[in-house]
Amino acid sequence: MIKAVIFDMDGTLVDTERLGIRAWKAGAAELGLAIDDALIHQFIGRTLPDVMDILDKHYGSHETAEAIYVRHKEIRDEMVKTELELKAGAAECLDELLAAGYHVGLATSSRHVTAERNLKAFGLFDKFETVTCGEDVVHGKPDPEMYLLACERAGFAPEECAVVEDSRNGCVSGITAGCHVFAVPDIVPLPQDVVDGCEAVLDTLFDLSAAVKAAR
Repeated sequence: MIKAVIFDMDGTLVDTERLGIRAWKAGAAELGLAIDDALIHQFIGRTLPDVMDILDKHYGSHETAEAIYVRHKEIRDEMVKTELELKAGAAECLDELLAAGYHVGLATSSRHVTAERNLKAFGLFDKFETVTCGEDVVHGKPDPEMYLLACERAGFAPEECAVVEDSRNGCVSGITAGCHVFAVPDIVPLPQDVVDGCEAVLDTLFDLSAAVKAAR
């Protein structure tokens, strides 16, 4: 029986991934560097150390990786102030799950300060009873460490927890942890092997509450 629902944030609750893609491209262009969608898509669901490792390997220079990351973050932070939007059904499904008695947690690769800023902008941060962020783990998604820790903090076994994710990396993390994974794909379609490992693949978060209750 599912007793807790643990949400990813970026691309799942808030529409940050599209802003991120624009910011990466703008930052790279300012520095005279090339960056394509395939590289940016590798960042989705990853912690900052993992993103930096990918950039270091791609550009062959930590200084270049650091420069593009810093400029992208500056641009993205400005975008977030005026352009950040909730994903469809985010607020509604949280209220429905809390009203139904589920524990609601957050497990995001973003840092705590970013998660708090982005979710407080919509009055959602305080709805989460437990919060696990990128700096809380050694191994980020797709490693299961983040969801195993999130389950532990929630006080439930992985098989009692639902995970809500948008990306391959996040879904694999939840599946490997032994949770029930509900996917709401965002920018990049999920590969079939990941789809096969999910409890359900949903169109929007408006469908989540009913799907979780049906899986009990």
